[in-house]
Amino acid sequence: MQPSKSSSNRFPKRWLLGSLLAPLALLTLASGLPTHGAPQHKKPPTAPQRFKNIKVLKNLPADQLIPVMEKINASLGVRCDFCHVINPNHTGFERDDKPTKGIARQMIVMTQSLNAHYQILGKQASCYMCHHGHPQPEINPPQQMMPPPGGRGTPQR
Repeated sequence: MQPSKSSSNRFPKRWLLGSLLAPLALLTLASGLPTHGAPQHKKPPTAPQRFKNIKVLKNLPADQLIPVMEKINASLGVRCDFCHVINPNHTGFERDDKPTKGIARQMIVMTQSLNAHYQILGKQASCYMCHHGHPQPEINPPQQMMPPPGGRGTPQR
């Protein structure tokens, strides 16, 4: 039995249509254009995409910037205006007028470097490690924790 003309003609047309559509589908996927039925996985904006004058935390998702700033505030026992200029209309955060903002950037870079290159606390080094809730890092242990002079006794409490 011979195939009918209509069925033998369909195969080349289907093959031709498929060979034209497949590259088009690949181009659509490669270009990032939306396709029907494909889930949209949009990356959240980074801090510099939402906030002005971000110089250090460039890869941080924007929705994590304020929680990170709050953690820094708690670690140093300060408020936002310790580093930031805050105008009465709640603007000015991007300004670099205060030297403490530049120092904070250096300290963030130092902490990032510690976490990237050393196994300190499971790569969880933070501002609190040195500041203990004070604006200046604590260099010496508290006096009540010091051993008595000339002895190796138990620390005073």
